[in-house]
Amino acid sequence: MLAAVTEEAPVGKGRPTPKRRDARKQRRLAAPANRKEAAALRRQRLRDQRSLQRQALQTGDERHLPARDAGPAKKLARDYVDKRFTMGQIFFGMIIIVFGLAFVPTPAVIAVANLLVLAVFLGVVIDAVRVGRGARRAVEEKYGAKDATGIMAYAMLRSMQPKRMRRPPAPKTSSAPPTAH
Repeated sequence: MLAAVTEEAPVGKGRPTPKRRDARKQRRLAAPANRKEAAALRRQRLRDQRSLQRQALQTGDERHLPARDAGPAKKLARDYVDKRFTMGQIFFGMIIIVFGLAFVPTPAVIAVANLLVLAVFLGVVIDAVRVGRGARRAVEEKYGAKDATGIMAYAMLRSMQPKRMRRPPAPKTSSAPPTAH
């Protein structure tokens, strides 16, 4: 009975270990025969890389994000911006309403609409600068001044976009209250 059990159990991997030179030959990519093939191979690799980056921007996959969005400092800045309400989230809706008011034939309404456009734009810029500075400060506290380079502009541009259009997307938050254990 014991012999039957050992016969069924696989022993080893079922094939000999390849020699080192053979394993290296298998791993080595075939070199292109000419410049035309090399260029085609390079274009294909770049195309694949861009495809992975586009997909990562849609899904938020950290491994394949483009350099513009990669890294822990940028992730912290994205989280900082996405946790706050910004004027940029409602800017486009407000502009459509204000431009609609500009078509009313009353000069007083048109003047108010023009002032409203300027006020909304100024509010968005001030809000973006406030959020950008806060994001830069948060990154400096956690990662240092070197990693905070460019964070303010990155956060400002992200805060001016509606939340649905931000790429990589904001993390999903659950609407259920936390449970106590």
